[in-house]
Amino acid sequence: MSRDKLNIIIPLYNPQAGWENIFVDSLLEMEKELKETDYTVILVNDGSPGKISNLEEIIDRFKGLEYFSYPVNMGKGYAIRYGISKSDADFYIYTDIDFPFGCRIILQTYELLKSSKTDIVIGTRDISYFRMLPIERRIISFLLKKINYLITGFKIKDTQAGLKGLDNEARKVLESTRTNSFIFELEFLKKSIKQGLSYKTINISCRPGIIFTNISFRIIWKELISFLKILFKIEKEDTVNL
Repeated sequence: MSRDKLNIIIPLYNPQAGWENIFVDSLLEMEKELKETDYTVILVNDGSPGKISNLEEIIDRFKGLEYFSYPVNMGKGYAIRYGISKSDADFYIYTDIDFPFGCRIILQTYELLKSSKTDIVIGTRDISYFRMLPIERRIISFLLKKINYLITGFKIKDTQAGLKGLDNEARKVLESTRTNSFIFELEFLKKSIKQGLSYKTINISCRPGIIFTNISFRIIWKELISFLKILFKIEKEDTVNL
């Protein structure tokens, strides 16, 4: 009897020094957690400038790791769409390079996708996560949660947690999105709801020792523009459908 195939997509951009230690430890932990699972890790280099330390050694070491790259930084949304498009599977999960929520949650997300026959599993961050953020990011995250809740029709409170599970119906919707920055998830989830896809949430919390950094004003401004574009597009579509 064949097993379901799982692809785990991880975007990579200009990682901090020592990134490879956390990444390798996480891959080794996943080998234990997912030992009964047919899975592939798809690592997407989103146009990182310069050479990334120890990357070649990691690629050679882990046979279940597939690596892709392109020369120009495009954004997290683009990188995840790119990774998902590279190989067919039954299910897909994406998370961040530092595995902020650990590895066991990946197995739990996969099991929930299969057992509940839902299209999407949405990671929902608990209060402890937000307490760990620098004050600027805490304010931004709070505002985004409130606005996203309104835009998704009072359905999904946390659209921006960096862990989602998808089946192939949800994959089609994700691949139809056009937002390249990290706010792509709002467009994806809004489209999924409008198309009637089913979803479930799963509580996630940070692994011990994770360190958050502040977001630069340039990135905040860029994301605000992306957010307004999505909001304008949603309002336009809703008006047309009246």
